[in-house]
Amino acid sequence: MLKKWFHRNSADFRLINDLVVPMLFLQILQLLFQLGDQAIIGRLGVEEFAAVGIASSFIFLITGTIGILCAAFNIIGGRFFGNNDIPKFGQAFNTSMTMSIMIGILFELLLLGTGRWILGTVYDLNFAPATHYLYISGMTMGMNMVLFNFSAYFKNINQAKLLTFSFAAAGIVNIFFDYVLVFGKWGFPALGMSGAAVGSVAGYGASIIVCIYFFRKSSLFSFSLQINWPIAKQLLKLYFPMALQDLIEYTLFAMGIMAIISRMDSEFIASYTVVTTLLEIIMIPMYCFAGSCMTITAQAYGKQQAGYTKYSYLSLQLMLMISIPLTLIVISFSYPLIAIITDKAVVISLVEHVLPLALALNLMNGLQMIMRSTLQAIDLEKWVLVYSGVVYAVSLVIIYICIRKLELTGVYLGFGVSYLLLSLGYVYKLQGREPYAHAKTLSR
Repeated sequence: MLKKWFHRNSADFRLINDLVVPMLFLQILQLLFQLGDQAIIGRLGVEEFAAVGIASSFIFLITGTIGILCAAFNIIGGRFFGNNDIPKFGQAFNTSMTMSIMIGILFELLLLGTGRWILGTVYDLNFAPATHYLYISGMTMGMNMVLFNFSAYFKNINQAKLLTFSFAAAGIVNIFFDYVLVFGKWGFPALGMSGAAVGSVAGYGASIIVCIYFFRKSSLFSFSLQINWPIAKQLLKLYFPMALQDLIEYTLFAMGIMAIISRMDSEFIASYTVVTTLLEIIMIPMYCFAGSCMTITAQAYGKQQAGYTKYSYLSLQLMLMISIPLTLIVISFSYPLIAIITDKAVVISLVEHVLPLALALNLMNGLQMIMRSTLQAIDLEKWVLVYSGVVYAVSLVIIYICIRKLELTGVYLGFGVSYLLLSLGYVYKLQGREPYAHAKTLSR
């Protein structure tokens, strides 16, 4: 039966895997460097490790929200590319890249003016090294947006494998400068947390240089700083509901969680940071399948291909075939993985206690990510915004209650409830779309 199922869908599997395999390798490579990064910072001390976790989480949240513009390009550009409209695909890339550079500069300036207040007021973190770390690492917001655009471009032209070289360069440069600048090795100054921030900026810079090299070699058009206003309107029309949904999920919801957690003791915060890092191992195939599903679905939707939603179900099945064994492996080798990140006995004990539950419940996160990406690719981003907003508002209350009763375990029980509600809603909405019905005509 399994053989027949695979044979029946072999062409679609090849299409999905052509995107997923290089992205999977890329994510694994990126995670290995992240673990090395955390291992260096984790030996500064519990207070420093917790502070970096909070500051970097804030940078990640903002980057994710403004970076949705690049996800909008992935969808709009994918539709143009699916229709073989290369000139408009190029105009969409130039427009998205130009807007990304402008937004990155603007947000860095805002961060320089309000960063200290944000850390002190929202996170109750009045720690000068954390503020310096935030100011420097804020530069990565715009740099990340540039890389997001390159990533969407290479995925759409089915050259995702080139991103591996880009992120390999980033990881090597980042780890090198982290080591020498955090601890003051080989004649470099010992900058502590600020050294880690400088290492991140240097790593992203190296990644951008590699992307520019491959873009110039493989591009179907030339790049220029310009904004095509009709295309910009399409990007923004898609961006705002997607950004609001992302703002709710990855910024407001996550900031609410961090605001609660940051008022706990340092061991609690450090443990949450370690679990979050280890969850990234399980998230690797989830990110890859969700991203590839969005790209393929947008291209199929753009050219009005029959069965344009089937990729979500196929992606989900393939994702679970990878994620479930990976979850079992991480649980089996949890202690050595935790010890790589931190050597603090109290933190290791706390993480070992909650990690199996966190990993198991996180499988539902992959389901909701794939289904959400599909809905956003087929013009249902506004529905996703409304539904997810209600779910996250309810979930935040549930998580707050769970944390008060069950501490760190309560965090992940609350997350599980959130993922379950999102998954059920997204699957129900997709049931209304015939998997093999013709896509509606796009008036774009």
